[in-house]
Amino acid sequence: MAAFGNTSGESTKAKDKDISLREDLAEIRKDASAVREDLGTLKSDATQMASHATHEAIEAVRHGAQSAGEMAKSVGESAKQCHTALTEKVSQRPTASVLLALGTGVIIGRILAARR
Repeated sequence: MAAFGNTSGESTKAKDKDISLREDLAEIRKDASAVREDLGTLKSDATQMASHATHEAIEAVRHGAQSAGEMAKSVGESAKQCHTALTEKVSQRPTASVLLALGTGVIIGRILAARR
């Protein structure tokens, strides 16, 4: 009868072990479900961040292009003003302007010839 008693004790241990395994599996399923939900949230957050970063980059490029356009316009206006002022000076003193240009050409020619 002692052997029969052992079988009952072993059967109870097996049932306890089976119940413990089922509880562990249920807990693992809950954890897997939580991980799946977290991954979904992470995916959504990453998508939103990428969308926001793209929007910010587009706005930065747009702002940079606008600033560059304004700067080019400003430089163009300054160049026109300088050209107008230079044209007026040459018109006021044509002989002096020609002599100044000739003298500048001679100086630059001598500098270049000295370097050879």
